[in-house]
Amino acid sequence: MDTKVKTQFPTEEWTFGKPEDFGIDPTLVTQAADEIFTIEKRYGVLVAKDGVIVHERYRRDAAATNQIFSVTKGLGATLFGIAQHQGFLNVNDKIKDWLPVHHPEVADDAEIRHVLNMTASKQPAGSWWQYNSNFILNSLTGILWLASRRTPVEFYNEFLKKPLQLSFDWPSNDRGWIQIGSQGPLPVIEASHRDIARLGLLWLNHGQWQGETIMDETFVDEALTPTYPQANGAYGYLWWLNSDQGIWRTTGGNSGKGERWFPFASSNDFMALGARGKIMIVVPDHNVIMVSMGDTPQEQSGKYLEKMMRAVYSFLPE
Repeated sequence: MDTKVKTQFPTEEWTFGKPEDFGIDPTLVTQAADEIFTIEKRYGVLVAKDGVIVHERYRRDAAATNQIFSVTKGLGATLFGIAQHQGFLNVNDKIKDWLPVHHPEVADDAEIRHVLNMTASKQPAGSWWQYNSNFILNSLTGILWLASRRTPVEFYNEFLKKPLQLSFDWPSNDRGWIQIGSQGPLPVIEASHRDIARLGLLWLNHGQWQGETIMDETFVDEALTPTYPQANGAYGYLWWLNSDQGIWRTTGGNSGKGERWFPFASSNDFMALGARGKIMIVVPDHNVIMVSMGDTPQEQSGKYLEKMMRAVYSFLPE
């Protein structure tokens, strides 16, 4: 991120600007959005630069919400960054110290961070990456409850929804339980493009929001770095990374070694990826966020993600 540029933070409403006032060619960003809309069943595209929306387009309207599926994981990582900043827990805490009776697939030596980067399922923890949206991940909400003495939905409302002025509720049961993974008995979060962009802006600014520290910068940096690159260098704390460290693997079976997932993109780019094409791409080198959601068939995921990444890079100044 260009530290010389002052980021604007949205209050209840976003600030809007012309792309050319932020160093972006308006023709190129329009063409990029056109390209993204060629992907089957796209509902919208939002581009923000320096905290200002410089381009957006929707099939319905800006307030329309979409099921975000595994984009929820980025929210989950945020909750634990907040909990650590508040002193409730540390991601180096062992799972068994909080949950003596824990999920049987969680390794006995696993720490919270191993669950966050999905390397908790085999001993020694950190040696094997296995993507999951199930009860291994959702068991973290029990730790959040015990550590903060708040129900998980109360924690979200107090520490994340309120300061960021997010417009969506996190579905919960009558005991205040939420799920971080998209697989479970509760409904999936429904949010707008603008809501998801707020999450990206928080992480883009190292956990800072309107002069307030929501998460410590050290946690954010750690979360966006592959802790176990030998297991998967493309995954941080519930965020997808474009790192060139170690081996990278995707849920679709693609993999590589000693190279970036997208070689044409920066190694510090990070992404939130949800089923059926719920995508947020964050480009720190340019202080840019792109959000696009839709209902694209999952079997096209590899192609549409690269298409979106190339579209973003098509309008970024060299």
